[in-house]
Amino acid sequence: MNGIANFFLRMDAKALRAVLVSLALFAVLGVLFVTGKLVFDADQSGIANWFAWLSEQWFALPLTVVIFIAVSFIGFPQFVLMGAAVVAFGPIVGFVYAWLGTLAAASVHYWLGLRFGSDLVKRYGGEWANRISDFIGRNGLMASIIVRFVPSGPFIVVNMGFGVTRTPYWAFIAGLAIGAACKIVIVSLGWQIILDFFNNQNPLVIALLVLAMIAWIALMLLARRWLRRNRPDTDKA
Repeated sequence: MNGIANFFLRMDAKALRAVLVSLALFAVLGVLFVTGKLVFDADQSGIANWFAWLSEQWFALPLTVVIFIAVSFIGFPQFVLMGAAVVAFGPIVGFVYAWLGTLAAASVHYWLGLRFGSDLVKRYGGEWANRISDFIGRNGLMASIIVRFVPSGPFIVVNMGFGVTRTPYWAFIAGLAIGAACKIVIVSLGWQIILDFFNNQNPLVIALLVLAMIAWIALMLLARRWLRRNRPDTDKA
């Protein structure tokens, strides 16, 4: 316990906030997963069958994409959206739908930034948006990957920043595809672990979930360190 306490005490305020945000998102995901499992168990012939039917319809993917795009404009957490897709459609189909929905939403943001410029980004993100845009413009593909692991700002503002700085679309979308896939893998793994725990009552699967959370936080802190080394000196803290 002392080691854990020292770990948090040695963090600067921004790193601690990033860790706490990640833990809060994991907690929300946990509630979503447990609720989803309990609802499915309570009405297996109803809700579960309805989602199974929906996943086979031609409009399931377009509907998911539209939802991802729409709610991205109100700042809805991406982790929670991804989790909802995985709960609704299962770990494999849900992964694909969440991944494509994320790419589609981010692409809309990118082209808005490219078309309407820095005024729109500043309206959403203020002066912080100017700093993140400067960082993005200097790092391109690597920035598009790294910012997906760090609670660096609103999803929509970050994506519009790539458009404002005229980062090549291929670099933006390739980095996003990698970063988003890693996120959704963690989400899908968490859902599968919750299912295994309820079905087998094996506490070891919870240990796997904790390890996955630790791995994500470690990756997030490494990404944050890279961000600090590569952003403007005036923004370092």
